[in-house]
Amino acid sequence: MAPSSIRAQTPEPVYEGLTFDSHGKAIRAIHYRPAERGRGAAIVMMHGSSGRIMNRGPWHHLAMRFARDGYEVLTPLFTDAWPDDGIRPPRMMEAWRDVGQHAINWFIDRGIDRRRTAMFGYSLGSYVAVDGALGNSRAAAAIALAGGVDVYPPRVPRRRIPVLMIRADGDTHVLPRHTATWISFLRNYDINVRVEVLRDSNHLFTAAKWLEIFQLSAAFYGGNIGRPSQDNA
Repeated sequence: MAPSSIRAQTPEPVYEGLTFDSHGKAIRAIHYRPAERGRGAAIVMMHGSSGRIMNRGPWHHLAMRFARDGYEVLTPLFTDAWPDDGIRPPRMMEAWRDVGQHAINWFIDRGIDRRRTAMFGYSLGSYVAVDGALGNSRAAAAIALAGGVDVYPPRVPRRRIPVLMIRADGDTHVLPRHTATWISFLRNYDINVRVEVLRDSNHLFTAAKWLEIFQLSAAFYGGNIGRPSQDNA
């Protein structure tokens, strides 16, 4: 008999590849689900420039952490809607934002309350995620990681939802002042923006920083879309 001090391990989240529709385009994605009963909440994660989706690497590990924390996660390859040519005209950006909106709708259509859906984005994806969530999306919260106005000019928000901005103090790709300008822009339109700074870090993150990013994000989501008492509010 095994020692009583040894506990059964919690089952790992499960994940599978799928496609969903965005304006007639098949968008590839990975869907992550908690192995046990979760929070009844969902996160859509938008990758950075030249990003790929795969079942390894930091993006996958972050999605798995969210799933272990009780969230369903979808990681769409938003460039399936419009390949990135580096010029990024307005129609391209709109197509990418619509992928995020349609990913949120994918969860809602499967029974997730819209109040329990959120966006997450890194670098280029941070703009796509947050600007989209403040536009026509039904997401209830959004996180931007390493994003700023140099990625693309933000639009005037149409919605007011809580936003978390996570930036690195030593980012030389998206400069801190460009993130600060985005934060000021949103606050001028009464968007509730919370800011967290990753110390001794740059635009590319170590495993320890990705863990810190998860912890900051999990606390933010837990106070918004993942609250146990939310359904009774």
